[in-house]
Amino acid sequence: MTHLARNLATRYLALIIEAALGIVVLPYTVRHLGAAAYGLWALTASVTQYFTALQLGYGGALVKFIAEFRAKKDPEALNEVLSTMFYVYTAIGAAAYLLAGLVAWFLPQLFHLDAEQGRIGQIVLLITASQIALFFPFSVFGGVINGFECFYINNVVGTVFNIVGALTQIAVLWAGYGLVELVAATTIVRTLPFLIYRLNAYRVFPEMRLRPSYFRRGRLRDLTGFSAYLAIIDWSSKLAYATDNIVVGRLLGTSAVGVFSVGSRLTEQMFKVTNQLHILLFPAVVTKATTGDANSQQTLMVKATRFQLAMAVAVAAVSIADGDVLIRAFFGPDFNKSVAILQLLAVVVILRAWMAMPSTVLKGTGYQRYVAIGAAIAAVANALLSVVLVKWMGLVGSAVGTVIPATALAAFCIFPQACRVVGLSTLRAYRHIVWPTIWPAVIAGLVVMNTRHALPVHLYAVLPHMALGACLYMAIFIAFGIDRDERKWIVSAITQLRARRQAASLAAA
Repeated sequence: MTHLARNLATRYLALIIEAALGIVVLPYTVRHLGAAAYGLWALTASVTQYFTALQLGYGGALVKFIAEFRAKKDPEALNEVLSTMFYVYTAIGAAAYLLAGLVAWFLPQLFHLDAEQGRIGQIVLLITASQIALFFPFSVFGGVINGFECFYINNVVGTVFNIVGALTQIAVLWAGYGLVELVAATTIVRTLPFLIYRLNAYRVFPEMRLRPSYFRRGRLRDLTGFSAYLAIIDWSSKLAYATDNIVVGRLLGTSAVGVFSVGSRLTEQMFKVTNQLHILLFPAVVTKATTGDANSQQTLMVKATRFQLAMAVAVAAVSIADGDVLIRAFFGPDFNKSVAILQLLAVVVILRAWMAMPSTVLKGTGYQRYVAIGAAIAAVANALLSVVLVKWMGLVGSAVGTVIPATALAAFCIFPQACRVVGLSTLRAYRHIVWPTIWPAVIAGLVVMNTRHALPVHLYAVLPHMALGACLYMAIFIAFGIDRDERKWIVSAITQLRARRQAASLAAA
């Protein structure tokens, strides 16, 4: 429990710092670049996100097999898996960069960019793609750290470089440089942590040996048998949640992308903050599935889903209630159309948090094919609805086209099936998981909505207002939405973390 608390605490601390940096850096960047240039950057970033789909699901499979062979205390099998994936990922990284070059060549035609925008977009795309290409082989080292359940190491390194990256971004814009220089500088900063991940992986697993002689086709077949479905899930996620900027850019232009991406970027930060617990618990799910501990699996799903959903509801509810003043305080009245985007996509954040842990349970218990099929159908529906609704409703149509399939996937596919797998009736699951997280939001949301008009339109007023609303929600949820054992665990985890911090301070003194 202490280990999980440390991983979770450092992850959320990292995300809070990242979100705080975004609050400062995002409006500063938009003001200095302008909506069109920022929209071009968001558009190219959306394109490069598709290259990460070339992981082919091996990232999740790698963590699964690392956790499995670590539990079996089989370092030779571990080295075979790691070496096999390192050389496979090196080849995939090279292929990804070649593909990026091809996409860059046709970028102006794909998005109707003028000559200047096209040239800048091509350069930005190629620079960003270099980071993606290097990410593939170096992700093996990150997988080692995560497979050994030492997530906190990656969290600390990532936090430090996020701060450095934010300072670099501000410095480049303050010095008067443009989009190309900005992307080049931030890409360098984001690539440097890869070397530290490699060093830390050897510290976590000193016996690690990455050698061509350890490459095994049999290991690759085992990894592929699991990863193929994870790849479908990942591709479906990209299609469902990372295509809105592309659809809007194609149909409405880069300025519209700038307006849409303001709302989508804010909700991306919400998603990052609220969708972490299931990632940390994936090795535990695999272990419990291997040992056949059904009761523990059910308890884990109930408690983790409820807590993760509560986090999402707390953040999303106050963002929906304060959405209009938040956007005006952030970006000014020119971005009023972003308010509805923010509010609709905040609902999607809740839906994704609701099905995150159930999806993890299904993947860890052999139902990855079921998740893949459901996710693929929802993604295709999302893409088709978004195209149709953008033509009919404008910017809001793209967000509505995301809400509808996500609702269907969560409520009628993922959640009920996970309940059946762990032996929990759907009605009981709604009563013990969903209901305790929803009703406190009504109270907190009404309080925020009825007090927001008294706020001055400044971030220093809006953000504390939102924080107080989220704290009100969490206070009600912790007091009435969870059982006594869970409250004791929260208090115990906080106490143990505090004791470890004090011991570390005394040792340093």
